[in-house]
Amino acid sequence: MSMFGYNTLGFGSIAGTAGPPDLDLTLQGGAVSRGNATYTGVSIGTANTNRMVIIQGGTTSYGSKAAPTSITLNGTAMTLVRNANNVFIAYLKVPTGTTATLVIGGGGSAFTQQIFTINTLNTGASQTSIQSGQAGPSGASLTHTLTRNPVATNGVFIMGGNGFNGVPVISILSSNPNGATTTISHSASNNAMRMGYSECTTADSRNAQVRNTNGDTSGKVASAMKSVLAYFQVE
Repeated sequence: MSMFGYNTLGFGSIAGTAGPPDLDLTLQGGAVSRGNATYTGVSIGTANTNRMVIIQGGTTSYGSKAAPTSITLNGTAMTLVRNANNVFIAYLKVPTGTTATLVIGGGGSAFTQQIFTINTLNTGASQTSIQSGQAGPSGASLTHTLTRNPVATNGVFIMGGNGFNGVPVISILSSNPNGATTTISHSASNNAMRMGYSECTTADSRNAQVRNTNGDTSGKVASAMKSVLAYFQVE
């Protein structure tokens, strides 16, 4: 404080503290099918200190297909949130570069994949869930839920599921006001897959869900579902 009542800045004073970055969820390109191989020149967006690269993937093949057991990005292992079969999420903090080399191994088929980038001060997901089960026949449904209490206004759920046998209809839902956005989907008579995300706008208890509604009308055939769900936030 100066003698005239005004605030002044000296060399030892603090002008202010920068707040956390925006989440800035960005889809990098569209959905691409990738199997066990090396992929070069994969777009991962604009470099920055807080960037996290996230890949979600699901198979469009019928039955139980092993999810990848390893994915490296520029030689560094990504953390895998993988159901043993059919769906996965992978993530890694990558502060530099605009393209990357992906090496995928251990998968039982090609998986359709979508790459995201977000900003986060954290090194990983805040919460994850891997679930499996069956929806009974004749219109029965099975719902897998990940609840976060509380979420942050700079948080996001990323989720997806795959169903097979019976007549699976996969949907993704969220209690967030803006619902869920689909990024990858596939539907056939006896297998289906859907993945996506839901950005948070509140600071209370919210959830993400993956649901399989079995359209079988015989009364005899149950429908399996494999799911993965994760929650990320900026800080």
